[in-house]
This record gives sequence, C-alpha cells and structure tokens, in this order.
Amino acid sequence: MLKTLTIENYKSIHNATIELSRINIFIGDNGCGKTNILETLAMASASKALVLDVEGLINRGVRVARPNLTFSSFTGIRQQHKIIIHLGLQRNNDAKFEIPSILYCDDDNNIYAVWKDESRLYFIDKTEIRHNVNNKERTITEPWIVHDVKQLTEYLIFNLNTEALKGFSSKSNRIPLGINGEGLDVLLSEFTEPEWKQLQKYNYLISWLEETFTDKKDSLKFKGYKLGRSNSILYFKDKFMQKKNNVFSAENANDGIVHVLFYLALFISHKTPSLFAIDNIETYLNPRICRTLLKVLIQLAKQNHKQALITTHNPSILDGLNLHDDEQKLFVVSRNDDGKTRTKHIRLKPKSDEKLKLSEMWMRGYLGGLPTNF
Repeated sequence: MLKTLTIENYKSIHNATIELSRINIFIGDNGCGKTNILETLAMASASKALVLDVEGLINRGVRVARPNLTFSSFTGIRQQHKIIIHLGLQRNNDAKFEIPSILYCDDDNNIYAVWKDESRLYFIDKTEIRHNVNNKERTITEPWIVHDVKQLTEYLIFNLNTEALKGFSSKSNRIPLGINGEGLDVLLSEFTEPEWKQLQKYNYLISWLEETFTDKKDSLKFKGYKLGRSNSILYFKDKFMQKKNNVFSAENANDGIVHVLFYLALFISHKTPSLFAIDNIETYLNPRICRTLLKVLIQLAKQNHKQALITTHNPSILDGLNLHDDEQKLFVVSRNDDGKTRTKHIRLKPKSDEKLKLSEMWMRGYLGGLPTNF
C-alpha cells in the first residue's frame, strides 16, 4: 500500500509530505491545491508506466499545462525546473520501498512536450521492475514491490460527468472505466455473480430502486425504452411502478443513481484499479446519501483491497468518517501566507463544548479549510 507521498515544486505545492492510509479525504477552499495533490500521483504513475506524453497524462486525469506553468513559481523564489515526487510503499510486515520520480522537460514552453524522468525506475511486467542508476541497470523482482508498483501504474483520477456515465459521450480511452465515468454499463455487464450480489446489497441507497441490469444485446432500444441517443445498455427497475411499466434506461435515469452506481462498481470490481483518486465525490448527491455512501465505500475498500484519495466540498461526507479507525484519514488543505499548499492531518475531533458532527465543525471553522478572505 502507498503510505507516504512527498511532493516538491508542483504548481501550488512547494514542498509537502503526506502520510496516507486506505481512505484519505481532502477538504479545503477552492484552489487550495487538493487536486494538485492527486495530480502529482498521476504524474508519478504515468512515469512508471512510461507514458509521460500529453495523452498519457490526460487519460490519468491530469490538467495539462505548459511545463513552466506546472513548476511552482512563487514570488521571491527562483523557479526550479524539476518536479520531485517520492512515493513510499509499505507492507504489513513493515517492509518498505521508495519510488522516486524526478520529472523535467526539454522544452518548458511547449504544452505538448513529453516529460522525462531522471530517476529511471519503471515497471516492466508482472515479474520485474528496472532501475537505471549511473547507466547501470538493476532488476527488482521482490513480488510485493512489483505488485505495488503495478498498482501505481494503473492509478487514475476520476472526475465524473453525467453525460459520460449515461453513455452520451465517451472521451477517455481507459478501460474498464474512463476518468469521467465512461464504460460503467460495460463493466457492470461483466460483473461476476459474487460482485452482482455485493452490488445489490446496496440498493437501499436509492429508495425507489428494485433492480439494476444490463441489456447486452441492446434489444430494449428497439422496443422504445430509449431514444438511442445514448450508447449505454444500463437499465433500472422502479419498485413503485407496475411491473409491465417499471423499466427505464440510463438515458432517462436521474443523475444521482448513476453516480452512486459508479462508485459502488469502482470499489467492488476486481477489474478496476486498486489505487485511485476521486475528485469532488459529492457531485449530484443528496447530503444524507453522501454520508452513508462514504461509510459503504470504506467498508468495500477494506473488503476488496482498494486505496483511494478523495476530495470533497460537501461537509456531509465527513460524517461518514470514523477518525478512530487508522484506515481512514482526514486532511485539511490550505495555502499559507506565501500561497504554498500545506496539509494538516485531523487525527481526532477538536474539543468543543457542544456535541458536534464533523460536518458542523467544518462549517463553524473548527477544522479550517474554509475561505478566510471574506
């Protein structure tokens, strides 16, 4: 599992070290650097997968800019032209391995430039990693290290788009799921029986949902169940409607259900990455669903060996956290007086004379992570 993330010279991040756990929630003001944290991991992932071109970065969820706009450029500090990322892997037996990435470009003004990595450590296949130091190449075959580096190369930042979830658009080439939600219906159609059973346990999250299913032959389209503007083969049954008239397509579904379904599928499927990020998880979701959904996803992450970095602006998400559980962490992200991104790990609820939820503490300013300029 990824235990530490150290970042130098990436956008608003001058220097930061973050001790991670299984589920990591990041809160903070707009533009404080939450997404920048997620992106540094995507840059390291692309490096170890040897895909540091524009397409490789975009398909991992990175907002690509000219390299000289990607390096930090704080007032009064000479700009450095390398991004340094160190990832610390750790096994349960305390075995550790550090993955360095030292990223630079030959043309800092070219937005299409291919990045390079001085560290020269990269993933080859399921059995080995290569590390070139001083033109001497060594091979690493320790099984757990190779396994964890492979997981790193599959890392993505998911930022859902309802049009993509419903099959109206498909921009990402990633499979089984695109970074905006593309391919949800196809992934569900390939669920194993145990995965379907696991998914159906959480139908209660949507009050009207009786059943979710896929129409692999897309035959229902020809019976008038959808106009066909969407290529999704995903369908739902409404338990309150007559059985002869209770089926409708993802094309006609409300936005919330496809978002909930995506997150459940992401944490359940054995085909989805083991390490990933979710940017703005609360989009289109009712606050109470946010709270309960996070509790469910934490449980699924433990069962299915997933690790996630999640950003949110919705206080209700915090009420799904248990800060007494070492596998759940809450971080407040902010920018100091010089504009540099900093992170603070909230270990326990701050002391208060009132019995307040974490969401209330955030809104009252006890946690930080709120705008202070007005």
